[in-house]
Amino acid sequence: MSADERLSEPRIRLVAPDDMNEEQRSLITEQQAQLSLFQLMARHPDALRRLKAVGSFANRDTVLPAKDRELMILRMAWRYNSEFEWGQHYQQAIDAGWSEADCQRVKVDSITDGWDEWSQALLAATDGLMSNAMVPTTAWDVLRRQWSEETMLELVIFFGHYTMVSMFANTFGLGLPPGRPGFNGQVE
Repeated sequence: MSADERLSEPRIRLVAPDDMNEEQRSLITEQQAQLSLFQLMARHPDALRRLKAVGSFANRDTVLPAKDRELMILRMAWRYNSEFEWGQHYQQAIDAGWSEADCQRVKVDSITDGWDEWSQALLAATDGLMSNAMVPTTAWDVLRRQWSEETMLELVIFFGHYTMVSMFANTFGLGLPPGRPGFNGQVE
């Protein structure tokens, strides 16, 4: 999807928090009810339950370090052209220990300029999963020096979750969350 193909409004009417029924409200927190992803998924409560289960695992219950996850999410968001995910995770990446310059550098095609070996492996794993549905052997070897087999399994689950969320955001026109920085660094 190119920037000119980005949808300017959701393709399916979102469920406003005040319009949610008891079942919909029971599935999300008040904070989640403010996010367009959950307002969209409230249209399909069974799918929302499943999305939340995988999302909880990918976000809170995983052994993947937050700093590593956030770098990979920003790379995915940039490459998938998902400004929704970028906006959701830009500040989280900074809070996890990445500088603003690092966050902007994930937009560069080269993963060697200025990145240490570990960060290069994270970015190469992300790029490999996106282009070939596989972590390249060179990245695998670096990650396996520190990560267990369990962690490597979680990497693929994590990646799949954020790929799915990026697809939801792009396909259904969720756009940039209010008050979050876009690709240009500006809060709209």
